Amino acid sequence: MSRIRVEKAEETDVFAALREDWSRLFAGSDCSPFLAWEWLSVWFKCFGADRSPFILKVTRENELIGILPLCLQKKKVLGMNLRKLGFIGEAQGGADYLDLIARREDKAEILTAIFEFLTAEKSFDVISLENLANDSETVGFFANTSSVLQTSVCPQIDLSSGWDAVLKQSKRADNFKRRLKKLEKLEGFEFRSITSPDEISEAFERFYYLHEKRWAKDGGSELSGHPRLLAFQHEVVKNSKFIRFDELWAEGECRASVYGLDDGKTFYYYNSGYDLDWANRSVGLVLIGLSVKNAIERDNSLYDFLRGDETYKFDWANRQNKLVTVNFSRRNLPAMVYNALNQTSLQLRSFSKSILPSNLAENLKTWKRNWQRNRQLKPKAETL
Repeated sequence: MSRIRVEKAEETDVFAALREDWSRLFAGSDCSPFLAWEWLSVWFKCFGADRSPFILKVTRENELIGILPLCLQKKKVLGMNLRKLGFIGEAQGGADYLDLIARREDKAEILTAIFEFLTAEKSFDVISLENLANDSETVGFFANTSSVLQTSVCPQIDLSSGWDAVLKQSKRADNFKRRLKKLEKLEGFEFRSITSPDEISEAFERFYYLHEKRWAKDGGSELSGHPRLLAFQHEVVKNSKFIRFDELWAEGECRASVYGLDDGKTFYYYNSGYDLDWANRSVGLVLIGLSVKNAIERDNSLYDFLRGDETYKFDWANRQNKLVTVNFSRRNLPAMVYNALNQTSLQLRSFSKSILPSNLAENLKTWKRNWQRNRQLKPKAETL
């Protein structure tokens, strides 16, 4: 067997140094677009001020065969210093399916080498790998030695049966057809897909305008509400080849927009916005249906709504995936306290969700989202 070598890259210019090899490795993998160099390098530029690169490079006979994109973050836990390893791309920015970047046939060998490396490594107290797909090889490999917590569900549509079957199984099929028929009678009704680099920035501005109007009363979404979040989106949209905007136009203006990423196999529904003045015409519902139909026409096999249990997603979904967090800890006091506090937080969240009225629970969720966003975007170490 060829010798596998693992080394960590901690240099400040690591992204520039790895760009060509990273892109080559990503192209040969089955990873989501959130693991592309263009996404994660921009994420670290915008949100990595309180983190240090800790990228694990795996080589075989001097050939790069794997990258685990980690970063090291220093925290305070009840006055104690804690060193936490996590994925580049976690938290703000909303990336799902973070994972090892490698060819499927190499993953088992690479994960074995990475686990041995991390077991011997002394520069961290806790590893918390967030937003892994439940069916990832990484989860299966670490499950016996780590805690695995389900954190979110990703509703999905299997597109293999075709548009007629997908629409028939939808809970909103009749409403979609009725609303679409009415909208089609309006002047200038049109469905558009925007992917051209020359048009993508303007499409983002249309999306962002509609999105911000929708979220203004709730203090902004996880995508917005802070200058650094907007700067991140501008740069990602400008540089990523996977970005696609699906739009619904009527009477001379864009009335609804879906912001997604498309890798040719899966369309990832990242976010959306719609004209509140047109809400009673169900422009959001109609656009989702047209977006799904268009994905089928492009021969996509899956439409993934990403994390979130919103009703409108399950109105269309015919399957789901789960996101999990894998935690691996040293046996020291800061790590034990950190894990205990996290476990308590999860229990309180579950308890409050089960007993609070739905409107109060939603208000609490909004407050927590805004508090976490502002806290996470502070360029200093966090304190628990």
